[in-house]
Amino acid sequence: MPLVTPLAFGMAAGLAAAFFSSISYLISRHHGTRRPGGSRRLLVLAHLLMGLGCVPVTWQLLPSAESVSAFTVPAVWLPCLISTLSYFGGQACLFHLLTRADASRLSPLLGLKIVAQALLLTVVVQRSLAPMQWLAIVLCGAAAIVLQQGRSGVHLHVLGMLALACFGFAVADLEIVSLIDGLETELTVSRLRAGTIAMSMTYVLGGVIMFPFAVAEYRRRPAPEKKDWLAAMQYSAAWMGAMVTLYACIGSVGVILSTILQSTRGIMSVVLGAILAHHGWHELESRVDRRMLLKRIIAAALMTAAIGVYVWQGTAAS
Repeated sequence: MPLVTPLAFGMAAGLAAAFFSSISYLISRHHGTRRPGGSRRLLVLAHLLMGLGCVPVTWQLLPSAESVSAFTVPAVWLPCLISTLSYFGGQACLFHLLTRADASRLSPLLGLKIVAQALLLTVVVQRSLAPMQWLAIVLCGAAAIVLQQGRSGVHLHVLGMLALACFGFAVADLEIVSLIDGLETELTVSRLRAGTIAMSMTYVLGGVIMFPFAVAEYRRRPAPEKKDWLAAMQYSAAWMGAMVTLYACIGSVGVILSTILQSTRGIMSVVLGAILAHHGWHELESRVDRRMLLKRIIAAALMTAAIGVYVWQGTAAS
């Protein structure tokens, strides 16, 4: 009998993915608020590093050298391009938001991505949703209302940027599914391997896109320094840690449970924020009273439940 079962390993990996995501938000807030343009520079340098790191990973995962030609097929390169650009649009908005609001406020609200995804599916793709998926959307709305009550709320500008971020991530998610479908067909590999290739190649493309922006950073004053690259390395390590553990989770327990486990990042962000605020890290997290903390935990739990219902019903319907 194995010491660690696939279910136990998968759940641990999923929770680790949520934890690393929460840490990456805190790193972004910490370095992004230290000086003007800090979030922009962190976004550029970190994704350049992640792109470079994913080059050998992508190459190793390909079945053969000849399979590189699969990237010229529209079913592969087009969704890769759209998902990468949409992802960067969402990340740019998120990095900007983390300079204006606590991660513990924003992280649970990222669950509103399923509302954006539902709108895209029903309006653009014209796909009908299951009744329970609509219930999940109502739960998301309820969680957002709880977070907006009292002093825990965020400004309209932040909500607008958050909506753009959620739509960017929703488009990226839908296109990454199309990319995985294309890779699975063209390379004749398992879906998990196709998904891993899709993840790594989008970061490689992201690194290529970020290269001219990184060059432009050196024309600004002050130019990037050692501490900027260290910040980029910290963010890259946290974010790629989240991606690696997420795919380990998917491989062990499947997409449904992995998505639900990853969505606990909202709860983790609230708890981590409370711990940091309690220990005096007020530049990262504002201190709140117990009532406000409980409100945020409830809202984050509602978001997690909503995502669980939405993904579970969506998979059952398909």
